[in-house]
Amino acid sequence: MNLKTEPMEKRKTVKDWRKAWRNSVAKTQKIEADIKVRLRDLCTAHPDIIVGTAANSERTPIKAKAIADLNHIQGMDTSAVLAYIEIIEKALADAHPHKQLTMYDNV
Repeated sequence: MNLKTEPMEKRKTVKDWRKAWRNSVAKTQKIEADIKVRLRDLCTAHPDIIVGTAANSERTPIKAKAIADLNHIQGMDTSAVLAYIEIIEKALADAHPHKQLTMYDNV
């Protein structure tokens, strides 16, 4: 019989789990902060892009400059921030006059 034994991994203690959890939380907070700064940068660079409409009877357009304040963005949920970034990036792509073609699109 050829039984290959691998060394037993040390059982994690609560101290190990707590350290792993803190590292994970710190990484998540860093990523969320970077995402929110990216939205602020996009809103500042492209203030006239419409990112939504107000919930009033006139459906007033909301421009990126209205949400460009980092303090306002800090209060937003990260999923909402990502949605705004997606809207702005799509508007920029749609406004760009040049479309990438593949080699055989003209055939």
